[in-house]
Amino acid sequence: MKSLEEFNQFIDQQLSNELKAVEQQRIAGRNWMRRMWAFSILFFALFVLFIIWFAASSGDARTTSGTSSTQIILIVGVVILFSIGGYAMSYFMKKQKGSDAAADFQQDFKHRVVKPIIGFIDPGLTYQPLNHASYDEFTESGLFIKKDYHITGNDQVYGKNGDMNFQFCDLLVTHTPLITMRGQGPDTVFCGSYFIGQFPRYFSTPVYILSRSGRLESWFAGSAADEGFIQTWNLGKKVLPADASFNKQFMVYSPLPEDAEQLLTPSLMERIREISGRTNAKLWLSFYNNRVYAAIDHGMDYFETTLNRSLENRKMLESFYLDFMSVLQLANDLKSNATIWTTNAFSRS
Repeated sequence: MKSLEEFNQFIDQQLSNELKAVEQQRIAGRNWMRRMWAFSILFFALFVLFIIWFAASSGDARTTSGTSSTQIILIVGVVILFSIGGYAMSYFMKKQKGSDAAADFQQDFKHRVVKPIIGFIDPGLTYQPLNHASYDEFTESGLFIKKDYHITGNDQVYGKNGDMNFQFCDLLVTHTPLITMRGQGPDTVFCGSYFIGQFPRYFSTPVYILSRSGRLESWFAGSAADEGFIQTWNLGKKVLPADASFNKQFMVYSPLPEDAEQLLTPSLMERIREISGRTNAKLWLSFYNNRVYAAIDHGMDYFETTLNRSLENRKMLESFYLDFMSVLQLANDLKSNATIWTTNAFSRS
C-alpha cells in the first residue's frame, strides 16, 4: 500500500495546479458572497431607515382625520420600489464575477481533486460523491440496536482488495427521542468515517470493540432498560486481552471470549490503537458474520468544504487518506489469521 509520503508527492506533482485553481475559485466565490451580504445589509438598512423616517414624519403631520390616502399610496409605492430594487440587485449580483464560482465550487473540488485522489489509491475504485451506507448497512453490524435513525452521508468509495469487497464513506447518524425538551435537537449517534469489508469466509464468533470514554460508558450502560444506542449486555461476555494498555483504551465483548482472543492478535490491537491515537476519536469495531465494520467517530465530513475554508492546508486530505488506508490495512491483517475463520454463518439470536 502507498505511503503518506507517496501521497504527498502525488499531490505536489499531479494536483498542485488543480488545488491552486480550485482555491482561486473558492476565493472568488467567497468574495462574491461577501459582496452579496454587504449589499443586502445596506439595502435592508436603507429600507428600515426610511420606515423610521416615514413613521416619525407621519406622526408629526397626522391630523384627527387619520392617515391620508396620499400617505397610503406613498407607502405602497415605496414597498413596490424596494421590492423591484431588491430583485434588480439580486439579478445584478448573480451576473457578477464569482457567482458561478460560488455555485460550482463544491462540485468542482470533488471532480478535480477528490476523484483523482481516489484514482491514486487504486484506479479500480469507484467514487460516488452522493452515496453512503444505508440504514441496514449501519445496523446489521450487530453493534447498534435498531432504532428510528436518520442517516445521511456522502463520498462513498467502493472497491475490492484481494478477495475482500469493501466500501468507505462519510456518515452521519442521528436519532430524535420520542420526548424532547424544548429546543433540544436530535441525538448524534455517529459522525465520521464508516468502513465495511466483506470476506468470502465467516468469523468464528462475533467480536465487538468499543473505545472507552466517560460519555460512552454512561450512554451504553449494560442494563435491559438501557435507552442507549449500544447495549453492551447484548454483545456477549466481556473479554480481557492480555494487553493491559489495550484494555485501558477499549472494551471488548464476544459470546466466546476464547475465540475473541484469537482474533485480537498483537498486530491487530496495535493497528486499532494507532487509528484511535492518530484520530483522537471514538472507535467502534464489529467483526460479525463475514464482515468487519469500522466506525471512526471523529465528527468530520472530509470533503464538504466551504467558501470560508482554505484548501492550502492539506490536513483534511491527509486525514482522509490515513483513515482510508488504516482501516483497509486493519481488514487485511485479518486474512492471515486462520484460526478466526469458518465456513458457517451465525445469527445474533
